[in-house]
Amino acid sequence: MLKVYIQTDLEGVAGFCFFENRKNPNFENVQHRQRMYRLLTNEVNAAVKAAFDSGADEVIVNDNHGSGYNIIFEDLDPRCRIIHGRNGSGPCWLNLLDSSFAALVLVGAHAMGATPCAITPHSLWKVNDGDIYMSEASMAAAVAADCGVPTVFISGDDKVTSEVSAKIAGIEVVEVKQSLSPYMACSLIPARACELIYQGVCRGIQRRAQIAPYKIPGPVTLTLLDSEDHCLPFTELCPPQTCDSITEAFYKCEDAMPWDCRNTTLPDGYVFPLI
Repeated sequence: MLKVYIQTDLEGVAGFCFFENRKNPNFENVQHRQRMYRLLTNEVNAAVKAAFDSGADEVIVNDNHGSGYNIIFEDLDPRCRIIHGRNGSGPCWLNLLDSSFAALVLVGAHAMGATPCAITPHSLWKVNDGDIYMSEASMAAAVAADCGVPTVFISGDDKVTSEVSAKIAGIEVVEVKQSLSPYMACSLIPARACELIYQGVCRGIQRRAQIAPYKIPGPVTLTLLDSEDHCLPFTELCPPQTCDSITEAFYKCEDAMPWDCRNTTLPDGYVFPLI
């Protein structure tokens, strides 16, 4: 059985240059958010179709940006399933990913924090006191590698695709935009981006045996650096974690993240039960 896991984010889709201001309820601002959701949904659909056309029996999509409720899921290919809901409230970051999957696909990825001229760069993972620096995209690839799963495709701006392709030999890459600043890019037209994503995911899945999992050997000391609005100087968000594997270190860091809401009361009053 061929299973494909699609990890998604929003900042790396064609057409995205900046976040909406959620404190501003005006029509234009709300429309901006909905427009970005549609762009993301279309790129994810291209990847889903490519996976099934490449022989996948099962495709799981992880709606992983911000709220965890960004993809217009009723418009997705009905053959896939989607993980969504309140991010930080589920069991882990890459929910349901295990060794039964044949490939990880990254759609809409963004650059790591402190990357010059990248679109809304954030989340800078420091490994072993700076021996390696990683984005969310390369971190997902490393966590997948601990399950023996290769990361076969990535789409995003030129900065994140350059980072990940330098770390994962042979990965299929689609650069959907050239970033010019944290809030400006020269982007492909979305229809063209979707076409290239479809082709790239097909190639990646077909070549999965030739792309080695991005394995980070342990033990690992991991530190997360981030900033309040993605453009301020970076600070340490949680204490460094030293563990036998990068997956274990990552999930210990995740438990300490300020936005993690497992086992806590949410703003609407719901309390997650202790597990």
